[in-house]
Amino acid sequence: MDRPTFLRTLLGSTALLTLPPWELLPPTEQGRLAWTKKCRHLFLYDCHVRGFSHYDGAQVIARMRDRDELDLVREHANAHDPNAVSIHWQGHKLGYLPMGENIALANLIDHGMLLYAYVAYTAPELEPWEQCFVCVELLVPGNPSFDAYIEHYMDRPDAGFKLHQHYGGET
Repeated sequence: MDRPTFLRTLLGSTALLTLPPWELLPPTEQGRLAWTKKCRHLFLYDCHVRGFSHYDGAQVIARMRDRDELDLVREHANAHDPNAVSIHWQGHKLGYLPMGENIALANLIDHGMLLYAYVAYTAPELEPWEQCFVCVELLVPGNPSFDAYIEHYMDRPDAGFKLHQHYGGET
């Protein structure tokens, strides 16, 4: 059984975007996904969680910490958004990636790409729609040719990542 089939079976009609805990994977899946133990994390996206006050966010925000891992679940049957991706922390639904901004990530999920999501920060003192900020990264295999490609890109003066605040830029 391939990973997407395994995860669809595990979750029913939804598709899990992130890897479940390693020990929950069957041995065949652990072998097939061994590359994820030594891979690159490429920053893709960050945002505030939408609907945070309508789900479990208010109940769990005090226990959440920066860099806590999140699960992203593709909700194909969502009546309001055909590209819906919900965000979960330790089994608690926090809300969603923003509608309209979630299209690329939904497509990555649908094509079996592995993503890593985590809490960037929480701010309970702010308005509910600003209390939880999350980041999403793409997992890619580490190999010498890809590493050389990334190093070349990082050295370019016009590399777009240098402008992004996630990497120390100002935008």
